[in-house]
Amino acid sequence: MGFVAARLLRSTYLDTVRNDLRDDARLIAEIIRPDLAAARPEAVQARVPELARLTTCRVTVVDGRGRVIADSEADPAGVEMHDHRPEIVDAGHVGEGGGIRSSETVHRDLFYFALRIDVEAQVYFVRLAMPVDVLGERLRELYAGLAITAGLALLAAAIICYRVARRHAEPLVEITEFAAALAHGQFNRRIVREETGEIGTLSSALNSMASALGTYVTQTTKDKAELLTILASMSEGVIATDAQQKVVLVNDAAANLLGFTKDTAPGKHLWEVVLNDRILKSATEVLAAAGERRTFQLGPITGRYLEVTVCTYPQGDDAPRPEGLIVVTHDTTQSVRYQELRKEFVANVSHELRTPLTVIKGFIETLLDGAMQDPEKTARYLATIERHTNQLTNLVNDLLEISRLESQPDLPRRTNVDLGQTIRKAAELLLSSAQAKKQTLTVNLPPHLPTVIGNADYLERAVSNLVDNASKYTPEGGRIDVTASIDDTHVCVEVADDGIGIPAEDLPRIFERFYRVDRSRSRDMGGTGLGLSIVKHIAQSHGGTIDVCSAVAAGSTFRLRLPIPPA
Repeated sequence: MGFVAARLLRSTYLDTVRNDLRDDARLIAEIIRPDLAAARPEAVQARVPELARLTTCRVTVVDGRGRVIADSEADPAGVEMHDHRPEIVDAGHVGEGGGIRSSETVHRDLFYFALRIDVEAQVYFVRLAMPVDVLGERLRELYAGLAITAGLALLAAAIICYRVARRHAEPLVEITEFAAALAHGQFNRRIVREETGEIGTLSSALNSMASALGTYVTQTTKDKAELLTILASMSEGVIATDAQQKVVLVNDAAANLLGFTKDTAPGKHLWEVVLNDRILKSATEVLAAAGERRTFQLGPITGRYLEVTVCTYPQGDDAPRPEGLIVVTHDTTQSVRYQELRKEFVANVSHELRTPLTVIKGFIETLLDGAMQDPEKTARYLATIERHTNQLTNLVNDLLEISRLESQPDLPRRTNVDLGQTIRKAAELLLSSAQAKKQTLTVNLPPHLPTVIGNADYLERAVSNLVDNASKYTPEGGRIDVTASIDDTHVCVEVADDGIGIPAEDLPRIFERFYRVDRSRSRDMGGTGLGLSIVKHIAQSHGGTIDVCSAVAAGSTFRLRLPIPPA
């Protein structure tokens, strides 16, 4: 607006100058009119400098033909014709003319104004020229003032706008930063600026939203952590997929049971993780038939038997379209093995009972058929019946002992047991049977064998079974050595013999119930097949272990390791 006003002011100023020059030209015309009428150009030339001084303008007098007869700044004789000057031409036509142009005489930009004078049928022109430099300088001062004023106004406006914009933008910037912090999970952050109006309402709403989100995320994180903890602690394998059968959740048990890597499973399709065709087929069918639940058995898979349940989620008749699939795998290997062991146990017990019972029944029938009349046969038959009856008694006693050990994880009457005395007592009980077979039974124990916590009767039974077992399978004249050694945490009792030994393929199973390397020989020796199994149970109930190393025809060495209690 200032510069538009300046342009208008310039135009007004030029009009004012033009009017002033017109008045001055008329005044000068009246002054020189008598000299022009008397044709005295020298008088006109004499007056012109004074008139130029008074009007502060260049004064030029031109006759009708364009010849300069007087000039305040130049010699009229040396000035060219002015008949083609624009202001002279305009004045000749309309009485006056003017404009800004460069002077060919003084070589400056001047504002020219020419006025036509008619003197006694002669035409003259009075031309005034004012330097434009003064006008330009004044206009420049005006423009400079306007520029300074405009600059100051713009600066003041910018400062005011900045303060106003900052006042309105600061809460918006803070709200933007607050929203970015929420997006990065900083739900404990709050907007503390006190604002009114819509900004204040928005700030309060955002603070409430952050509080609600923080509570919700905390609860969600807690629920997820609980879920992951539960899944990690489960022995059942769990796989959760979405409706496109992409794995979203899996636990370690599922990876172990189905043989895949847990860390790389999420995000993959179920068929990329699980390689069992029946599971994949059931998953597809159950997902297609929403709400269906299938349970089936698999195995053996890498030595395991599995029970697999496939269902969709959410469950229920009023549930919407299934969002995903749940595959639960349960390891039933132990149950299957228990079933097999039970069948094997029943078969073994039946077999062990049937043989002596058959022998006893046969000899009784023989005696009843008349063999009782022969005293020699009667004595022999009764001795056989007694031997098999003792075998049955030992079998029943051993079965009861194993049942008692399995049903009572905690040992009865736990005391500090003098292991050295227990070993010697067990060896003394079997010394006579070893001597009967001309076997050498030696006991070599360290002088200060530590005490162990346990049941003395059970430990004596374990050592007795090992020594008895060594005596049975060592030929006449053999050697049986009972020794003990101590390390930092355990005491080891070794029973070694130079008997027939055990084949390598039988070593992993010799501690199983009723397992015999040579069934006929073991039965003839009165063994029940439960002695080593009882030793294993006694060692485990004391927190120890039992192992064996043996070679055919080179003898066997059994090692019973028992923990030493802390001081």
